[in-house]
Amino acid sequence: MKSFIIKTVALGLMTVGLWSCKKDENKLTATSGNGGTLTASATTVALDKSMLDKEVITLNWTAADFGYPAAITNTLQVAVKGDNFTTIKEFLLAGNTTTRAFNGLDLNTLLLSLNLPFTAGTDVEMRVKSSISNTFTPVYSNVVSLNATPFPLTAWVYVPGAYQGWSPATADSLISETGNNIYTGIIGFTTGNLGFKITTAKNWDNAYGATAAGKLSTTGGDIVAPAAGAFDIVADLNANTITFTPVVFGLIGDATAKGWDGDVDMAYTKGQWSVTTTLSAGEFKFRKNHAWDVEYGGAGGDAVKGGGNIKVATAGTYTVTLNTKTLKYTLVKM
Repeated sequence: MKSFIIKTVALGLMTVGLWSCKKDENKLTATSGNGGTLTASATTVALDKSMLDKEVITLNWTAADFGYPAAITNTLQVAVKGDNFTTIKEFLLAGNTTTRAFNGLDLNTLLLSLNLPFTAGTDVEMRVKSSISNTFTPVYSNVVSLNATPFPLTAWVYVPGAYQGWSPATADSLISETGNNIYTGIIGFTTGNLGFKITTAKNWDNAYGATAAGKLSTTGGDIVAPAAGAFDIVADLNANTITFTPVVFGLIGDATAKGWDGDVDMAYTKGQWSVTTTLSAGEFKFRKNHAWDVEYGGAGGDAVKGGGNIKVATAGTYTVTLNTKTLKYTLVKM
């Protein structure tokens, strides 16, 4: 009987062992992988402002093969032809999709990041990098060439007026981030010096004035600000309109006299906000128009939208400045 039990247990262990080996043989193991195949709908693209919202090129690719159906991360890599992808710009391709259409704005932004010239086409190369984890070496698709010409996306106009001596060469500017001919920026006006014009260069060759409230024309008279103070200005040179919105930046936080319940307003002069005030040891932030829609924190003099609280180590009287164009701030103890 004892011998029979021993033989039965041994047989059972052998069966389990054989089943385990068979199970191991069926495990899916990632291979070194094979890259997919990339194709493009165009070989030449010369961009301009009219193409910002238009589809200019579509990329299609087949999925890479790592030997089993894993979640694959695909990234488009772009480099100047001949660089052998030494200096690359990358664009993350969403999910497990196998196609991506680029409008003029997206493609132009990608090309500008390569510092391509605006005056002639440059040959660039594109490929898709596919990876499943940091453990495995990524694989790459074939390389597709594109002759591309970007255009300068950002544009400026200038605001010479009585507030600064009617000098286009030294006037504050309004900016169009996407080159769509709609310009925005902050201008500070002083009492009795509310008249100004808008020029397309730092000279008087092409200047916009006002024909009526809120209406612009190259034959108009002086544009007049609503009052002294700082204003967010939107000049739409497509519709030839202009709007003014009062704007103020201030300090808020337990380092200020008003704590987190109110703002210590700053004054605007020549592109910079400033205030001289008493600060306690504590923290504060900058915010716009007494609301939390636009607020800046940060450390080391870099103003970061939504950044952490700015720390004040020692109580005292400080001159605090904020430049909303360069996104820099200073705290100088008096």
